[in-house]
Amino acid sequence: MRTSQATTFNSKGLTLIEIIVVMAIIAIFTVIALPRFQNKLSLHIKKQARMLSGTIRFLYTQAALKNVTYRLHYDLANRTYFVEKSSDAVRLTSEGSLTQGSLTQEKKTGPKFTEDKELLKKPVQLQKRIKFKDIKTELSKDLITEGHAYTHFFPSGYVEQTQIRLESEIGDIYTIVVEPLTGRAKVYPYDIEAKP
Repeated sequence: MRTSQATTFNSKGLTLIEIIVVMAIIAIFTVIALPRFQNKLSLHIKKQARMLSGTIRFLYTQAALKNVTYRLHYDLANRTYFVEKSSDAVRLTSEGSLTQGSLTQEKKTGPKFTEDKELLKKPVQLQKRIKFKDIKTELSKDLITEGHAYTHFFPSGYVEQTQIRLESEIGDIYTIVVEPLTGRAKVYPYDIEAKP
């Protein structure tokens, strides 16, 4: 009996066509998934900016209602913020420094602030791929890019002018600008420093 010679398949490697098909499938999935990931991250940074803006407005109101000086403490390294309060009378001087008590009675240690868990139960953690790019306050001479920064809220209805920039892992930047007299925290979906 005669047997036909069948073409033998070489199982030691892949053909060029198989490699192209696999690469095309990977490219299609990447094109579909990447925009969804970027949109999701953009929604997260927007949500975080609005939450921080709401917290600022809330503290502005609470400082006036309770006749207490509050400050929003930003921990840039840990990507958190929380509320602190002072039982002392605190004032912002014309030189741009904080004093305790009356303007003539300045102590070398400055006013004491302690964490207030009544207004915020625990520190608010920014989401994983979002960080504080930098913070500029009325008291700081330069942009704060590491360490700690503070926004002070006074019982008189004044809040320290502050600019906060949040940045996502993909480079989206949201800017929050705090207006001193109204306590309004306006959210810009871009880097206002980069705009002409």
